[in-house]
Amino acid sequence: MTRKRDLLNKKIPFPIDLVYLWIDGSSPDFRKTKAKYLRAAGKDDSKYVDDSKDQIYRDNDELKYSLRSVEKNAPWINHIYIVTGFGQVPNWLDTKNPRVTIVPQESILPADASPIFNSCAIEASLANIPGLAEHFILANDDMFFNAPTSPDYFFDASGRAKFCAIYRKNGHIARDKNSVYLLHLINAAVAIERAFGVRLYNYKASHGMDPYIKSSMAECLANPVLNPIINATRYNRFRDETDVHRLVFNLYDVVMGRSKIIRAHSRHIGHNIILDFLYNLIHYKSVRDSAFYCTDAFESGALKCRSKIMCINDSWCNADANFKHNKEFFETKFPNKSEFEK
Repeated sequence: MTRKRDLLNKKIPFPIDLVYLWIDGSSPDFRKTKAKYLRAAGKDDSKYVDDSKDQIYRDNDELKYSLRSVEKNAPWINHIYIVTGFGQVPNWLDTKNPRVTIVPQESILPADASPIFNSCAIEASLANIPGLAEHFILANDDMFFNAPTSPDYFFDASGRAKFCAIYRKNGHIARDKNSVYLLHLINAAVAIERAFGVRLYNYKASHGMDPYIKSSMAECLANPVLNPIINATRYNRFRDETDVHRLVFNLYDVVMGRSKIIRAHSRHIGHNIILDFLYNLIHYKSVRDSAFYCTDAFESGALKCRSKIMCINDSWCNADANFKHNKEFFETKFPNKSEFEK
C-alpha cells in the first residue's frame, strides 16, 4: 500500500490531508443536548427546518464506507482528521492507526462558542487543526471516492487548488425562501464583493470533496473586511440565514490566484430520459469528472456511476426505505474492511 501511495504522489510533490466532519446524531446524549439548545434558541417552530431534522445527523456508517473508499481509490491521502464533537468517536474506528486523528470540534472553535451544531461554524475553523497539512481536502462523511482518483484531481503540481464549481448563469437566486443553504452561498459571494469589489455570484461548490490551502484560509480569516463576517458565523450555534458558506474560502483563492475553477456538470437523472441522456452525452467528460449526488443510491443507479467522487446524502425528506437502500449500496460497493477499522 505504501509503494502504491508513493507512486501516485509523484504527480504532486506535497502531502495532501483529508478532513471529515462527523457526528452520530442517534446518540441519546447528543439528541438531548441538541433539543435543549434548540428550545433555548426558539428553533422548534423555525421555518428554517434543517437543524430540527434528525436526518441531518443520522448515522448510517457512511464514514466507515468512505474510509474504505479512501483505501481503495485514494491510497495517496497523507493523513485523515475526523472533526467530531460531544466526546464521540466511531465505535468501529481503530484510533491507534497512525494515519487517523480525532479532532474535538471545541478544540478549533472559539472557547466561548461551544456547543456548536452548525457545520458552517466548524468549516470556518478548520485552519486551527493542529498538524494539518498546507493542502487538504474537506469531505462530509457521506462522500466517497467512487473510482481511482489521482491527487491532481484536487491540486496542480504548483499547489493551486482545482475548485469544481457548478456555474449558474443567473447567480444564486433564492427562489426557495426556506433555503438557508442558498442564502449561505449568497452571503459568501457578498463578502468577497465587499472585500475586493469582485462579483462571483455564479459559482457554487458541487456536492463533492473540495480542496483548500490552510495558509490561504487563515489569511482569508485575517482579512479586515472578511474577519468580522466569517467570525460571526463561528459563533452561530445553529444554522442561521446570516451564515457564510465555506465557498468564501474557495472564492478567496480564486481572487488571489491560488485556485482554478473547473466547471462541473452533475449527472442528470430522473428528469426526462431522452433529455438526461443528451445532457450527459454532451457533457460526458465534465459529468465523469464531476461529483455525483443522490439521496437514494439504488433508485439513482449509483452502481453504474463512473464519477470519481460521489455524495449519497441522507436528505431530511428521506424515508427509512431510502436509508436501507443506501446501506445496501455501501456494503455492495465497499465490502472489504479497511485498515482504519478495528
